[in-house]
Amino acid sequence: MSVTGVTQESLAQSLQQSLSANAQERKQAEKYLASIEQAAHFVVPLLQLVNNEATDGTVRFAAALYFKNFVKRRWAQSEDAEDTIAEDDRRAVKGELVGLMISAPKKLQLQLGEAVSIIAENDFPEKWPELISTLVGKLSATDYHVNNGILQTAHTVFKGWRSAFRSDALYLKINQVLAEFTEPYMQVFVTTDRLLDEHANDRVALQVLLHSLALLCQIYYDLNCQDLPPFFEDHMGEFMQTFHKYLVYSNPHAAADDDDEDVAGDLEEVKAGICEILELYAQRYEEDFKQLPQFVETVWGMLTAAGAGAKYDGVVSRGMAFLQTVVRNPRQKHLFAASESLALICERIVIPNTVLPEADEELFEDDPMQYVRRDVEGSDAGSRREAAAGLVRGLLDQFSAETTQVMSVYIRKALEQYAANPGGRWRDKDVALFMATSVAVVASVQSLGATQVNELVDVADFFKTQVVQHLTAVDSDREAPILKADAIRYVATFRSQLDGGLLAQALPLLANHLAHPSPAVSTYAAIAVERLLVLKRDGRLVFGPQDIQPLAEAILGHAFGVLARADSPQKLAENDYLMKLVMRVIVASRTNILPLAPAALEKLAHILGEVSKNPSNPRFSHFMFEALASLARFSCGADSGALGQFEATLFPIFQAILQADVAEFMPYVFQILAQLLSGHRASGGLPESYTQLLPPLLQPTLWSAQGNIPALVQLLQSYLHTGGAQLAAGGQLQPILGVFQRLIASRTNDHHGFNLLAAVTQLVPADAVKQYLKAIMSLCLNRLQSSRTAKFTRNFAHYLGFVLCATNGGADLLMDTMDAIQPGLLAAVLQNVLLEAIPSVVGRVERKTTVVGFALLVASPRFQSAPACAALTGPLLEQLARMLMDTAVKETKKQADVSTTVVAAVAAPGDAADDGEDLDSLEIEDAGYQASYARLATLGDTKLDPCAQIADPVSGLRQVLRPVQATIAGAVQQLPPDVCEFLSKALA
Repeated sequence: MSVTGVTQESLAQSLQQSLSANAQERKQAEKYLASIEQAAHFVVPLLQLVNNEATDGTVRFAAALYFKNFVKRRWAQSEDAEDTIAEDDRRAVKGELVGLMISAPKKLQLQLGEAVSIIAENDFPEKWPELISTLVGKLSATDYHVNNGILQTAHTVFKGWRSAFRSDALYLKINQVLAEFTEPYMQVFVTTDRLLDEHANDRVALQVLLHSLALLCQIYYDLNCQDLPPFFEDHMGEFMQTFHKYLVYSNPHAAADDDDEDVAGDLEEVKAGICEILELYAQRYEEDFKQLPQFVETVWGMLTAAGAGAKYDGVVSRGMAFLQTVVRNPRQKHLFAASESLALICERIVIPNTVLPEADEELFEDDPMQYVRRDVEGSDAGSRREAAAGLVRGLLDQFSAETTQVMSVYIRKALEQYAANPGGRWRDKDVALFMATSVAVVASVQSLGATQVNELVDVADFFKTQVVQHLTAVDSDREAPILKADAIRYVATFRSQLDGGLLAQALPLLANHLAHPSPAVSTYAAIAVERLLVLKRDGRLVFGPQDIQPLAEAILGHAFGVLARADSPQKLAENDYLMKLVMRVIVASRTNILPLAPAALEKLAHILGEVSKNPSNPRFSHFMFEALASLARFSCGADSGALGQFEATLFPIFQAILQADVAEFMPYVFQILAQLLSGHRASGGLPESYTQLLPPLLQPTLWSAQGNIPALVQLLQSYLHTGGAQLAAGGQLQPILGVFQRLIASRTNDHHGFNLLAAVTQLVPADAVKQYLKAIMSLCLNRLQSSRTAKFTRNFAHYLGFVLCATNGGADLLMDTMDAIQPGLLAAVLQNVLLEAIPSVVGRVERKTTVVGFALLVASPRFQSAPACAALTGPLLEQLARMLMDTAVKETKKQADVSTTVVAAVAAPGDAADDGEDLDSLEIEDAGYQASYARLATLGDTKLDPCAQIADPVSGLRQVLRPVQATIAGAVQQLPPDVCEFLSKALA
């Protein structure tokens, strides 16, 4: 079937090519898919391709993955973004998706399920009221393959509630589900239990039914996670009886066919799911949970008997998490109060689960990055060790002295066994270090490590007697490099608790371990050193630039040396921790990096050239560009000759990236080009190399990639800042305003258009801008008339304030321009559009500009002499006052990202940083490729401020309105008392 040229066949071919090993073929396919996905009726043939059983399985999976990502990008509707999905396509997708989800292979179900979840999050129940009735209507009394598809779909829809904030809308949604779903759910639950008994000797049937029960447990948690519904409260006894039955259930026929000790079977999934439910009930519904003591005893027994295989990890971890929740509750303290109980828990549950699994030892050697990442960032499943540490912390909450005493006995014993035979008993030291950390940490956060420690444990003494010995020589512990990783982890964990002297002793030792031959050890060292370089005490860095200077060359040398050992671009980009350390050393060194800058630039440029061949790790890429940006910032600001060196080194690589259309890197390239260009501001003109680059930057192709737009706007702002007059004289202003016209037409990008326009207004000679102002205003007014949104109106209001501040005689210019479009137009726009929008402007500089600009308008004799305008003096002053009186308005991160119209251009090298800038705490979240844009924080931030001489909006209001106080007195007196009082005080 062909719809607007999009067919299953063409999609299948493009998806097949997107998997090609040939980078050029792959890139062309990706570009084609990106171009056609905006077409109407794209999504239906895509979903039909997923459902086409005659299609190659790899292509079907690629189609399902693309469908999920398409839904993630485009399904949500908002007034500030274009909707490219036709309404009949939305209905068609929702009509087919549930059936497809039920019948699709499990591999496809996971992708489709996420799409269902996203659609349900946006559309259910208002735009998809039939969802639950459709699911319930397809439940079968006999076909459990169908049931499992339905249950998987239901869980996919409901699981988002687990992390959702409570709200009336959420509870309305949950209550609607409960009304339709609970009775059929319980029927399936009871039937599944009965069929498990009836098919106790049928291995095949048991696998299907246990999978059903695992899904039923997940859904039970979903439906209970926000509150205890009356239905489940009424039937708690029946459900809990069944949960208890399967918590102790044992059946040789229920084991997986190959009895794989590494992979959890359905029965283990069931038991882990039940433990998760028990933890929820113990945490949230303790008063109603009368069976709690029975389950504590059962889980305790289950944990002491659990096997050591990895397949039981989930059950053991969840079981210990349940016990941790119970023991932390003072009302349940009696269940653990006996001293022998504590000893038994430590001996039979905690200690056995702190032993490093053999699989982890192998992982340390075979896949060190996976080992480190799982340890540092945690895993969804959680490890036995993490759960054991959590249980210890729970015991410490209620039985601090007793638990510390019991655990100390085991720690001492393990240390003695290690001391007697260091080579053969290194695992005992590993356990001792892990247990010591578990007992010592009371509270921790990732950014600071341990924030509160057990008063009965001397972490500094333990560092001196048991930890530092593993750090003094890089070549020690050859038979057990894991002990070095443990020692480094100890320093990182307790960095906020160890005094400055011990940290000063540790830092060079850790830096030396960057050269360790074990990739895991060198990576732990990179993490620890990086964390120490951002550590603060009393608001000041523990290690300032002068402390880092003696170590910087060695740290960078070791880090680049490890990266140089990679044998492919993917392997090179694998270790983002090392690249983050490189960035951090540069940032922490500030201008002290200057002697090392040429060598660091050469290394970073080489790495950039390599990884640009096949970008694979967004975090590595981001830190690499942050390192380059910070190196340029601190080098070029301190050494006038460095700018040319950076341009000579980076331009050929940037040119190759742009020519190869490396979409992931282009936004970064544009940002660094903006930074380098800003270094030429003092010369008062644009270098020839940048002048030649400008025409290609204005081509529509570049602006069609969403991720490029913020960075390209930033680059054009830098052009205007460096050579605004030169661009105007050379006839380049019109194509730049053509970009503004393109952006302003888009709901998604209109705020970027205002960013660009503000730069043109302030940085280009006024005479050059005036000739275009009527066309600019006409475009904005047409957009207001055809497709008004709150964001656009707010940004337009601020832009008019910007014009009024930035231009001499701004009020006359604005009124002349509006009158040229239509006589008396300004008063009409003020009355019908701007008055309502003014108080919603966000941002410190934005609000100041808006207040001062419209105050200048009110103070203008021309404004006061026009009756229609003068009549708006009171309402306009009231709105400005309301904005200033609303102290609750704050600029959130999201608002700053999407709504600011003040130019956030890069600082020129050597510029003073913004007041709020904190490079030392720079962190990033994972940045996706393609449509995403990640701002380089190390570039700094210089907002264009057309009234920079005014400190704040209130003083600006006073300065502008005092000379005309008598003129506006009558209008002020007629305002509401609170506004009148505010203005009187402001002008006093």
